[in-house]
Amino acid sequence: MSGTDFSRTGRDTRLHSVAAVWERAGFPSASALRHAEICLSLAGHDDRVRLVAAMWANHGFPPADAVRRAEICVILAAPTPADRTRTRNRKKEAQ
Repeated sequence: MSGTDFSRTGRDTRLHSVAAVWERAGFPSASALRHAEICLSLAGHDDRVRLVAAMWANHGFPPADAVRRAEICVILAAPTPADRTRTRNRKKEAQ
């Protein structure tokens, strides 16, 4: 398996884990995946929990519940240390 395939697999795993949180909250699969994509794109943002919590709050979840769900999504969306190491190694190889 190439580094790109492995990285894609890790991203897919995170994407599906976050989507599952949205699906368990009652969102259809397509909507859950769309929200999960947004969560993954915000994973490196400094204000990620607040931004993801705002997504939950916009769908009618109470503030405390929105924050709790956002924290779960952010944890699941974060790249693992192994993903970061593979990314660094690929950058070194490209140079």
